[in-house]
Amino acid sequence: MATFIISGSRGTDDPTMATLPFMAAKTAKEQGHDVVLWLWNEAVTSARKGSADHVVGVNLTPLKDLLATVATTRQTTF
Repeated sequence: MATFIISGSRGTDDPTMATLPFMAAKTAKEQGHDVVLWLWNEAVTSARKGSADHVVGVNLTPLKDLLATVATTRQTTF
C-alpha cells in the first residue's frame, strides 16, 4: 500500500479546516495505507490535551473523536 503524508496547519480558529487532515488520515489508515500526519503552525495546538474537545467542523466528525482514532491506530505524527 501507499504512504500518505498529510499536512495540517489550521487550528481551533478554523474548525472545518482543522478537522480535514485528521479525517483524511483516518480514512487512509482504514483503507490500509501508511500515514504520516504532519502538524505545523496552529495545528500543533490541536494535539494538546483538551484543546480539541469542542472543535467540530461543519458537518464533520468532532476533532476529539478523530484525535482518539489517530492515537489508537499508531500513525506517525510530527
